[in-house]
Amino acid sequence: MNNSNARKNIIYSLVLLAMVAAVYAWRARDGRVKNSGDLKISSGTVSLSGKTMGTDYQLIYLDEQGRNFQSSIDSLLNEFNLSVSVYEPTSAVNRLNVVDTLVNPSKTLVDALRESNRVYDLTSGALDPTQGPLERIWTFSASGARLKDSTDVRIFQNLVGLKKIIVSDTLIRKTNPGIVLDFSASAKGMALDQIAEFLEAKGVKNFLIRIGGENLTNGVNEQGELWKIGLFYLKDSTGSKANGFVALGDQAISTAGNFEEYYTRDSLKLAFKLDPRTGNPVGNGLLSVTVLAPEAKTADALADALLVLGWKSAIQLDSARNDLQMLLVYNERGGKMKYYASPELKPFLSFPIK
Repeated sequence: MNNSNARKNIIYSLVLLAMVAAVYAWRARDGRVKNSGDLKISSGTVSLSGKTMGTDYQLIYLDEQGRNFQSSIDSLLNEFNLSVSVYEPTSAVNRLNVVDTLVNPSKTLVDALRESNRVYDLTSGALDPTQGPLERIWTFSASGARLKDSTDVRIFQNLVGLKKIIVSDTLIRKTNPGIVLDFSASAKGMALDQIAEFLEAKGVKNFLIRIGGENLTNGVNEQGELWKIGLFYLKDSTGSKANGFVALGDQAISTAGNFEEYYTRDSLKLAFKLDPRTGNPVGNGLLSVTVLAPEAKTADALADALLVLGWKSAIQLDSARNDLQMLLVYNERGGKMKYYASPELKPFLSFPIK
């Protein structure tokens, strides 16, 4: 009997030691994951996060293998920033901003310039990454748009113009030394598309990518449903807002403008936005633009450009293209705020559009 009890005690001790060792190993493993600060894995759903372009980024993707692409994504974004980000002091675009010519530029910078030229031509110059000098001489507030120190707009307008930059695979040259490039209005969208290409090459079909306020989705979430992106919507014609969401499939979404931030001139509510073609504030009554498109670079760039072009041009473009959907908040002189939503978008909104 005593021998039997002794054997049982030995067995219990061995089992207890095995359990302690297993718990210790699991905690050590868990500690390594938490220390990274960027990786979370749950039932095949992987979540990564980090910093880029002066803001946060986040990835959520479905992968049965639970693969961690953090280092690859960070390397991709670092390479991208070294080419086109003004937030990176040593970037190629910042070097180009202080010299007239850049020999053997990176493919990323050349692609960014060519994409900017595509949108520039599509929007008749409404989106221009050289408009920085104009932005520095204007200030906006609820009381109006004002020039700093009574500056002559025409002087600074001479420093604006994407077509003043000549681009080839081996050379970028500025015909005006004062030209300064800033891709902030489209860089996030271009980076989102690059990350999506990387994930798809790895066989990942379901994902949500976010950089700042720009989002790109593909496939479905872990519940097998379309990804849902939160957004503020116009609750009523007085301008009050509420929280809602839009369900996205294989699409990107980008918003420019804010219907809560505006000034009034001649009974027309106006956005805090400059027209790079004139050097003066826009006067079209469009306050907010949300664009959905298959590619993030298109959604990102068009949202900013349409805020310049106005709500009538936006609706015309929406009618002409089947690959775009839009959500607009605008007003006409003396009128209240109005909504426009692409007809095919309405079923995917959590709020009604009359």
